[in-house]
Amino acid sequence: MPLSDAALSATMARADRARMAPLVRGDNNPDEDKRDNTVGEDDSGQFLPVITLHRQLQDYLGGKVEEIEEQKDSRRYYHGAQLTAEQRKVLRLRHQPEQIWNRVGRKINGIVGQVERMRCDPKAMGRNPKSEAGAEIATQSIRYVCDANQFKTTIEPSCLLQVGIEAIGGVQLILRQGDKGDPDIGLHPVIGDEYFYDPRSYAFNFKDVRYEGIMKWMDVEAAAEMFPERRDDLEGLFQGDSDLTTNPDREIKWMILAQRRVRMIEHWYKHRGKWCWAFYCANVLLDQGLSPFADDRGNSESSFKMFGPMVDHDGDRYSFVRNFKGPQDALNQGKSKMLALANSRRLILEKGAVDDVETARREAARHDGVIEVNPQKKFEINDSKPEIAVFSTFTDDAKKELDGFANADLAAMGGPGGITNISGKAIELLRQPGMAELGPFVLAHRSWKLDIYRSIWNAIQRHWTAERWIRVNSNDKLAQFIQLNGVDVDEMGRPVIVNAVGALDVDIVLDQGPDLISMMEELSNKLWQLPPGSIPPQVLIEMDPSMPRSEKDRALQLLAPKPQPPDPMAELVKRLQLEGVAGRNAKTAAETQKLLANADQAAATAEEKRAGVGHAQTNLHLAAAEYVRDTLFDAHRIAQAGQQPPQAGRAGGPQPLPQPQPQAMP
Repeated sequence: MPLSDAALSATMARADRARMAPLVRGDNNPDEDKRDNTVGEDDSGQFLPVITLHRQLQDYLGGKVEEIEEQKDSRRYYHGAQLTAEQRKVLRLRHQPEQIWNRVGRKINGIVGQVERMRCDPKAMGRNPKSEAGAEIATQSIRYVCDANQFKTTIEPSCLLQVGIEAIGGVQLILRQGDKGDPDIGLHPVIGDEYFYDPRSYAFNFKDVRYEGIMKWMDVEAAAEMFPERRDDLEGLFQGDSDLTTNPDREIKWMILAQRRVRMIEHWYKHRGKWCWAFYCANVLLDQGLSPFADDRGNSESSFKMFGPMVDHDGDRYSFVRNFKGPQDALNQGKSKMLALANSRRLILEKGAVDDVETARREAARHDGVIEVNPQKKFEINDSKPEIAVFSTFTDDAKKELDGFANADLAAMGGPGGITNISGKAIELLRQPGMAELGPFVLAHRSWKLDIYRSIWNAIQRHWTAERWIRVNSNDKLAQFIQLNGVDVDEMGRPVIVNAVGALDVDIVLDQGPDLISMMEELSNKLWQLPPGSIPPQVLIEMDPSMPRSEKDRALQLLAPKPQPPDPMAELVKRLQLEGVAGRNAKTAAETQKLLANADQAAATAEEKRAGVGHAQTNLHLAAAEYVRDTLFDAHRIAQAGQQPPQAGRAGGPQPLPQPQPQAMP
C-alpha cells in the first residue's frame, strides 16, 4: 500500500533530523558517549580511526548537497517523474491536464547507443622489441577478465547510462576466491547514489581524491554473514548510522520495511602514501587492511575506477539532464496548455445572456453542446486557435532543441533514397557532426576504459600465480588456448615456467583495437553492395556477423549441391564395368602370382647352381693343394736319396744321376 503524502513527509522529516544529528556529542563525558571506547582520534598509526573516516564522509555529505540534489532530480527526469507536487497542485487549480513527453530519457538512451557503437576491444602493444612477446599475453588476459565479468555487454553500458543520468559512474575491482589456487579478478558496477568521494576533487577521472567509497543499507543478518565474528556488535546496533546517507528516493523502500537494517560503509582512503580500506557500521570497525592493488610502478592505488566528464565552476559534477531540463519543461508545459485550450471554450457574454452560466460553460465544452441565449444579449465563443498556434511553436522549438543535440538527420542527408543506399562507413561519417558535441564525454569514457584495462593487467601480474588456460579467439569451431604460469622442460631437461605473467615485461602501451563485430558488419555491407552474382552466397553468409554459427552451417548445408537421383541403366552399366574391371584385375593378379612363382623358382635354381660351382671350386683348390703337397714330398725324398751311398748286391737299386760336365769358355 503506498504511503500518503503526510506519512511520506513525516518519514522524510525523520530522516532529515537523523542526518543533522552529530556523530560525536558536544559534551566530554566518555561515560555517556559509548563510541569513546571503540574509536579514537589518533591517526598516527598505520590506519585511520573510525572517527576520522566519519568526518570524511560528513565532509562529502555537507559539501556536495547541491550535487546530490541535482542527481536525484536528474534520475526523476530520466524516469519521467518530471513534475513536483507543487506543480501538480497548480495544474489542478488551472484545470490543466498533466502532460509529460519524456524526451530526456530517449535522448540519453540514444547518446549511450551512439557511444556504444564506437566501442573497441583492449589491445596491448609493446614499446620495445623485448615487450612484444608479452603484449599478446596481456591482450588475451585482459579480454579474458572482461569477458568473464561481462564488461562489454553489461557493465560498460550500465556505467555509460549512469554517467549520462547522474554524471558519475564506474566500477570497483575486487579479488574473489578462484578455483586455480589464486584469486580471480572481478568488476562490480558502482551505483551512483551509494558512492561518495573527496569533495575537493576536480579531475574527471577522480585521480585527485584522498578518499572514496560506497555506503548502502544492509540487513543485519546479511552483514553478520559477511563478518560472523562481529555478529554481536552488529546486532546491538540500532539503524547503524542512518544519518550517513544521501537520502535517495529509493531509500524509502528501506524505511518502510520491518527488517532490521544497518548502514554498511566501505571506506577507501590514502594514508601515509598507501591506500587503505575499512568496513564499519556506526562506531563498529568490522575489518581493515591495505589495498591489494598497485599501478605499473608499484604504487598503491584504490579499487574504484570512476569517471565524471562534466564538472562545473563550483566543482560539482552534472549530467546531460542539466541542459535538457529547460526544453523538457517547455515541452511539457506547452503540451499541457495546448491540450487545455483545445478541450475548453472561453465565453464572452453580457450579464443575463444565459440563464445559468455553469450550464452554458458545460455545454460550450461539449462537441455537441446546446446553449440557449437570451435575445438582445451579447454572446460569443472566443477563438483559441491563435493561442494554440503560439504554444505549438514553443513546443516545436523545444523538441528541436532536444532532438538536435548530438544528432544528425541521416534520412535528410541521404537524399531521396534515404540511407538504404549508403554504406556503413558513410553513415558513420554522417554521424560525426553530431558526435562532435559529445567530445568530452567520449574522451573521458575512453580514458576510463584504458585505466580499467591497465589496472586489470597490473592485478593479473600481481595475483595470478597458478597455472591457468585462457581462450584466445572467438571461433566456435576452432578453439585455441594460451597457457599461463605452466610448467615445462627446456632443451636440457630442466623445468621452466611457461608464460609467467608476473615475469613478463610490463613496458607495454594499452590501446583499444577495432571491434571485430563492427569490422565484420562493415565488410558484410560492402560485399552486399557489389553487383549480384559477383560474390558467392556462401561467402556472404560466412561474413555475416549477425547470423549464429548454427544458422550459418544450416544455410551452407542447404546451398551445398544436391546429388542427382541414380539412373538404373547407368547403374547397371557401371556395375558391369566394375565387374569387368574386377575380372581383369583378378586375371592380372593371377598372372602376377604365376610370374612371381616362376621368378622364385628361377632364383632357387640359380642359387643351387651357384652352390654347385662353389663346391667344384673347392674341390679344385683341394686337388691343387694335394698336388703341391705331393710334389714337395717327392722333392724332399729325392733330395735325401742323393745324399746316401749306393748299396752293393742290390739289383735294381737306384742309379746315380748323371753329373753335368764343365765346359770351357770359348
